Amino acid sequence: MTSTLRTYSSKIKIAIMAILIGFTVTACTGDGPPANDTQQQSQKTVETYQHAAETAVPYPLAEMQRGGWLERRLLRENLLRQNDAHRIAYVTLLNVLGTPIVQYTIQGMVFELNSQMTTEDKITYAGCGSNCGNSAVTKSPGDNGTWGPEPSAIGFFTTEGVEIKWNGLYIESDSPQNLTTKPLIVYNPDTAKPSTTAGGVSSVKTGGITTK
Repeated sequence: MTSTLRTYSSKIKIAIMAILIGFTVTACTGDGPPANDTQQQSQKTVETYQHAAETAVPYPLAEMQRGGWLERRLLRENLLRQNDAHRIAYVTLLNVLGTPIVQYTIQGMVFELNSQMTTEDKITYAGCGSNCGNSAVTKSPGDNGTWGPEPSAIGFFTTEGVEIKWNGLYIESDSPQNLTTKPLIVYNPDTAKPSTTAGGVSSVKTGGITTK
């Protein structure tokens, strides 16, 4: 009798465990509610005309392979120039009317002040870990340890190591611009000297960008 009760009890425990495992798997799949009939019909319509469009006008793969991908080539060239530590460029700052304010010879590239070296988002999982669909996305602090955007502006370093930040119109080029209008400000490279330095642009030999 005791043995029968033990066997019966074990079967109940196994059944309960199976039910709990089933609930856990269901909770962790992250599957949302099924799409409604209107959404499914609309999706079917999209798939139908997409197939018709691709059949009528197929992607010109052979032609592209023979000499296309021009935008990718241009993006590649831009990327390689941007990451060239020896690159010298010229930046002309303009006022709202397009009048040149000043022109700088810079080392490297213009960068966005709101770019950062760490991820902007932090994903937090609840319940059953990263395999679950139950997660929340929050903002991470910026590189300086604070939340919120930096000033909306660009920045760059001159060949003298001076950092300039600007929130207006500008032109960046690999060649100096021949200005037909006299700039409002004259930058003197002979007397230019940064007030402080963290060594980040000091020399390419030490991981910086300055080549002089």
